Amino acid sequence: MKRNVILLVLFNMIIFAYFQLADLSATSGHQALPEIHPEKVQILSDQQVQELPAVSVPSATE
Repeated sequence: MKRNVILLVLFNMIIFAYFQLADLSATSGHQALPEIHPEKVQILSDQQVQELPAVSVPSATE
């Protein structure tokens, strides 16, 4: 019985470490967002919005 408890605790620690390492490796590639400067923000008119280049969004099936 004591051996089973030790094995279960060890197994839980291994699973916990695995998921922590997977989470760390997934988040290490992210970069911080640039700082926002409110004084540089401007509201675009309808004409300026129309002049913006079209952005193509890749489909999820590719």
